[in-house]
Amino acid sequence: MLWRENLVMYDRQTDSWWSQADGKAIRGAKRGTQLVQLPSDLMRFDEWRALHPGTTVLSTGERPGPDRYRTYHDGRAIGVTGRTRSAGALDAKARVLGFRLGDRAFAVSMETLVTPRVVQADAGGRPVVVVLGPDRQTARVFLAREHRFAVGTPSSPRLIMQDASTLTFWDAFAGTAVTGALAGSQLEPVPAHLSYWFSWHSFFPDATIIGGRAR
Repeated sequence: MLWRENLVMYDRQTDSWWSQADGKAIRGAKRGTQLVQLPSDLMRFDEWRALHPGTTVLSTGERPGPDRYRTYHDGRAIGVTGRTRSAGALDAKARVLGFRLGDRAFAVSMETLVTPRVVQADAGGRPVVVVLGPDRQTARVFLAREHRFAVGTPSSPRLIMQDASTLTFWDAFAGTAVTGALAGSQLEPVPAHLSYWFSWHSFFPDATIIGGRAR
């Protein structure tokens, strides 16, 4: 089932229905209950394996087939029913990285991340740094706190950013300090996921766009 053109999940214990986009129960005994979102990535497996070579793969043993939604991804159609329409500054099918801090929602246009690959911004009074992944198809968000980041001089195949206040160099996508005064420190990740703008906007119409490009 779909709600606002987005997947509806159910649990077998209570038969409650849950919205995928915001993790909230919309029907049943658990209605109004909010799931806790954990950080996750949607990325190519070879890139993931390079980051985590000891990964255990959970699989049914069946190899995945071709993407049945390929035509939809490449087309201009919006939603499954065709009733949903976008609003706001971005194209309806612009790919965004959506995340929430407190009761506020934010969206980062993936298109605007391509060139700098590292964007630091204020998210409702909380500094965050958004980093494009090595495959340039995924991204992560970290709390920047007191740090002020810029892309540093690369010293490895991975994207490196530098903290201007301490001159520490960080593996940008991992959020880990690799050399300098803060070596070994880890930035706190913010749960986020990739979405089409029209879908994110339908759940969070007041979402603030970071680095957005107006239509």
